[in-house]
Amino acid sequence: MTASETRRRTPSPTAAGPSTAAPLPAAGTSEAIRGQVARFIGLAQGTEAQLRDALLLVAERHERDYDVSRGATLMAGWRTLHLDWLEPIEGRYGSVPAERPEKLRAALLGGTRVGGMGLLDDLRDIALLTEESQTTWTILYQGARELEDTELLRVAADAREHDVRTLRWLRTLINHSAPEVLAVAIDPSKELEASLPKAADRLASVPDPLWGPLAGMAVLAVPAVVSLAAGAPLLFPSLGPTAALVAVEPASPASRAWNVVVGHAGGILAGFAGLVVFGALDAPTLFTDKVLDPGRAWASVLALGLTILVGMLLRANHPPAAATTLLVSLGGIRTADDVLHLAIGVVLVAIAGELLRRVRLQRMSPAERAAPPGGLVETWIRDRRESVFERPPG
Repeated sequence: MTASETRRRTPSPTAAGPSTAAPLPAAGTSEAIRGQVARFIGLAQGTEAQLRDALLLVAERHERDYDVSRGATLMAGWRTLHLDWLEPIEGRYGSVPAERPEKLRAALLGGTRVGGMGLLDDLRDIALLTEESQTTWTILYQGARELEDTELLRVAADAREHDVRTLRWLRTLINHSAPEVLAVAIDPSKELEASLPKAADRLASVPDPLWGPLAGMAVLAVPAVVSLAAGAPLLFPSLGPTAALVAVEPASPASRAWNVVVGHAGGILAGFAGLVVFGALDAPTLFTDKVLDPGRAWASVLALGLTILVGMLLRANHPPAAATTLLVSLGGIRTADDVLHLAIGVVLVAIAGELLRRVRLQRMSPAERAAPPGGLVETWIRDRRESVFERPPG
């Protein structure tokens, strides 16, 4: 049975919303099977959320291009619908959170995006995310057929159809834009002017070469200022890589406040654990004695492995934490006061970094910005009215 056949034989969620009365598929479905489905439900939810935000980013970046901005906003609305449709299904199967969509999104839509070249790059990246979404929905669709879950089958079929329409729209834009971008001489000044954010509050659209350095400096300035005001050393070398990561890759899971705090905490504990294992707590230090003691050297190797393991087990991977664990194992952090000062510095960086991440990643479509408070558009968006998003672009 094809997606179109499913749409003809059963009511579409796009018309009436997903059914909440469908029984659990295949009576006697085991917990293991539900867990397997839950994994892909989590992937679908994560991919839809990341694709929605990416589409809104493109809508804001290219707000001066009406066709791009309006179409991207429309299709971001579809993603909101998909997440709504998944709620009752999640209630039956559960959902396993996945970092894959965040990692994929973090690898895309970055760098300098100026003019027509920047538009083509953005369209290509959105296409990659949409292909990922379509593949995930295909897996759920085929699983739903085998499980005879009509509700999941309808949702997957309709969501996959939206992906097909999104890809068709993207290819149309690329077909229209590529000839002019590649075959017509570019005026750099006009390209730059057309790519600037339409207003000062479009912080999510500030080019990376401007945002990255300023955001990194702002994050690190927080522990620096507090340290100088309190007269306590709260600024440590391992906080620099954290500030840089948050500034340059705000969409990466490693930049989340949870990863920052738990990652560095794991690095501190792992460093001391390594020293205890090799009996090197009182050995000469690299920073003071300028000697690399064998015990501290092997403690550093073990501590690094433990830091990585803790990050994986607690879903708190944070590469800069490796610098913290070496600070401990090599003697840069030795006393309880040192640990306390470092912990305070980490918390300050985590708070500042999370605030800037939210500013950078916050997504609001141009239509939302222009809508008057309490107006029709705001009401539609709040209630997620399907009539707003079901009209085809163009």
